[in-house]
Amino acid sequence: LVLSMDPDGIVDQDCDPCEVCTDAAKKVSDMAAAYLKITPGIEISYHGADNARTLPLIPHYLFYIVVELLKNSLRAVGEHHQALGSGGMPEPVQIRVASDESQVAIAIMDKGGGIPFARQPHVWSYMYSTASGNRVCEKTGLVVGEGAAPTPLSGYGVGLPLSRLYAEYLGGSLHLMSMPNYGTHAYLFLQQSSDREEALPTYVNWLRKRRLREDILSYEAKEKLAAEAR
Repeated sequence: LVLSMDPDGIVDQDCDPCEVCTDAAKKVSDMAAAYLKITPGIEISYHGADNARTLPLIPHYLFYIVVELLKNSLRAVGEHHQALGSGGMPEPVQIRVASDESQVAIAIMDKGGGIPFARQPHVWSYMYSTASGNRVCEKTGLVVGEGAAPTPLSGYGVGLPLSRLYAEYLGGSLHLMSMPNYGTHAYLFLQQSSDREEALPTYVNWLRKRRLREDILSYEAKEKLAAEAR
């Protein structure tokens, strides 16, 4: 990340999620045009009071999350539309931003055919991608066969896991609801308060606890050796 010259560093005290979504939509649309025969449109709307529209946030992280979600949606809609052999333009991907005095919610909704139920438990796994056609063992969740080579639009298998990681770091959460043969809705929730503490993912806290237990055991062992020496 490039550090800002602003006194607040990389934190924008008045980050506008709609502006971030607009920038992300332009970037992903340009990217999709190089890999899809038809590039779906993106519609953005805001629902809420003007005084609740902005929040203190690191816009770089929000931009990354929205870009990754849009890459998935545009690819899914474009490929689904082509597979159906439908004429004209597919339905646009919808971005809805809603807020009140406590939270901001961003919903990204598409009608790109959704994710099969059998694959949904694996979408948060690193190095797993539905776009690359990976075959997954349903019992273990491990990738047993890789598909096509990844592209800048999809296939690396880190977009969703990292997006959820960033969302949790920002004190928010990221959720997916996918209906096979219909589409996928992604929901991002962010806290309005500037007093929120840095949130670390669950596994980071687990590592800290494990290290603390190791330190305690080491201390007890040293105490025991010292007592025996006396």
